Amino acid sequence: MSSMELGIVLVLLCALIEGFAQVCLKKSAMLVEGRVAWIATGIGFFCIEALLYSIALQWLDISVAYPLGAASFLAVSGFSRWLLKESLDARRIAGLGLIVMGCAMVVAQG
Repeated sequence: MSSMELGIVLVLLCALIEGFAQVCLKKSAMLVEGRVAWIATGIGFFCIEALLYSIALQWLDISVAYPLGAASFLAVSGFSRWLLKESLDARRIAGLGLIVMGCAMVVAQG
């Protein structure tokens, strides 16, 4: 695996981590009991994401890494559907498809 490929994998992993962290914060807003635990979990995952993203930047140009981070929108949508039972209508799915195409175009140029 090349260093660029490793950087791409790390940024995509960061997107997944950020998606889960966002859902943790949403969960904290929905609860009274256990709110602090969900906030702490979300913040913890954001810290892990920041560390991994910083490592990824050793191998990727920021002009590739930052737009690729838009994959976090996909992660948030997936985790919110799975864990929070939120719905995804056709318009949202189409928008997510455009994000996938944009990420693919950025990586192809990198």
